[in-house]
Amino acid sequence: MRRTVFLVILLVVACAAGFAQHRAEQQVYVKTVPIAKVYPHSLGYRILYFTSKLTYAEMYVPGSWFKFDGAGRGAVVWGNTDEYPYLAIYYADGKFDRIVLYLHENMKHVTWGVLPPGMDLGAKFDVQEPPRDF
Repeated sequence: MRRTVFLVILLVVACAAGFAQHRAEQQVYVKTVPIAKVYPHSLGYRILYFTSKLTYAEMYVPGSWFKFDGAGRGAVVWGNTDEYPYLAIYYADGKFDRIVLYLHENMKHVTWGVLPPGMDLGAKFDVQEPPRDF
């Protein structure tokens, strides 16, 4: 009986180590980008961000990326400290994996903006991954 229990525990530990080894082989790269302005839209977020050349660029993050079942490609973290807002883009093995938006929780904060009415942005939110020009 003791031998069987010992073998089962040893097998469980060996399997767990094998799964951990497989996960550790994945190459993950994170790019953090400061946000200048966030514009909420019914289709997602229009984000004005700073590039490495200290110029502005824009990206459109579809709302369909944010799912509550854990299968989404995006998440929003709300906060009110000085480092907000910014975003983090995760690449796994060189391919886009997910995006996390760290946004100021007070929507009256200067970093939140309002899009003018009547703008047709439907085609701009039809993206598969964020731009890579940072």
